[in-house]
Amino acid sequence: MKYADGGGLTPAGRRRRETVRLQAAELFEQQIKPSEVARRLRVSVKSAYQWHQVWRDDGVQALASRGPSGSRCRLSPRCLEKLAAYLEQGPAAHGWVEDQVWTASRVATLIGRKFHVTYSVSGATRLMHRIGFTPQVPARRVAERDEQAVTTWKEATWAEVKGRGRPGGGYVCFEDEAGFTRRPPRGRTWGRRGVTPVVTISGRRSGRLSVAGLIAMRPGSRTRLCHRLRSHPAGKGTRRSMSEGDFIALLDGVHQLVRAPIVLVWDRLNTHVSRRMRDLVAEREWLTVFLLPAYSPDLNPVEWVWAHVKRSLANLAVMALDRLEILVRNRLKRLQYRPHTLDGFIAGTGLTLDTPTSP
Repeated sequence: MKYADGGGLTPAGRRRRETVRLQAAELFEQQIKPSEVARRLRVSVKSAYQWHQVWRDDGVQALASRGPSGSRCRLSPRCLEKLAAYLEQGPAAHGWVEDQVWTASRVATLIGRKFHVTYSVSGATRLMHRIGFTPQVPARRVAERDEQAVTTWKEATWAEVKGRGRPGGGYVCFEDEAGFTRRPPRGRTWGRRGVTPVVTISGRRSGRLSVAGLIAMRPGSRTRLCHRLRSHPAGKGTRRSMSEGDFIALLDGVHQLVRAPIVLVWDRLNTHVSRRMRDLVAEREWLTVFLLPAYSPDLNPVEWVWAHVKRSLANLAVMALDRLEILVRNRLKRLQYRPHTLDGFIAGTGLTLDTPTSP
């Protein structure tokens, strides 16, 4: 007999498991006990004794893999490739237009339509795992996004931005803003099965915090994080967002810190492209501004900063606005001392500079 490995293993996994069994056979030939073989190869004692029995009865060749166990797949490799392509097209391309969810039931129906083969729901689930699909939470992307514009920006505009931020030149800076309120984001916590945990929050309008963050990077220099925070108490007629003056004050502060030209990249927020902001930018010879394409937050590493900070503020109990301000400042201060984390945020956008930064 030969060993049939689990059907859930990949070919590489089956080869690794076969290699371990053949190593065990070499140790058996050296008269080493199965318990010692299990310790050396870091496998269970039960497996070692089973391999020893098979090796003693049928020899080394009996420990070779004969492929995955279980019944043979009813879809050929070519059909599996077609199925993967159909799944990547999305449910709407195959008639399910009410949502954008692939379920095991729908996959089984799709297999029946396309290949005239009947699969159960559990069988379709196992088949999905076999071809490399897993259940995941999808990322959202707005329908108005122009993928061609995003690609063009990454290939053409980003090359110009990097050129201006060459070694010895200016700092390349990304800017974005976020808001925080006394209603914290929800995060996972432990709770009794069947009983939803409850987090007490404020139900009244009690003001908000506006934060503008800026990541500055240059080849050969440590990546920096700067920010400006404004508190907006509750009340009618009060501004609840950053103004052009706030943004330009942040840029002036960064310029004083780095003492170098700044190549700024930010989105098309109305206060970023207003006439007043254009006049303020024109007054500063050291400042060059590039606009991101519309609906492309994934190109801005500061978006990752906000996600990181808000995740750390999940499920906060009711507190005063000034206490929330202290916590936000504290979280941002921590990130300022973690340049490698900031480098990771930048790497996540795919817009890294060619020259690696120093620690």
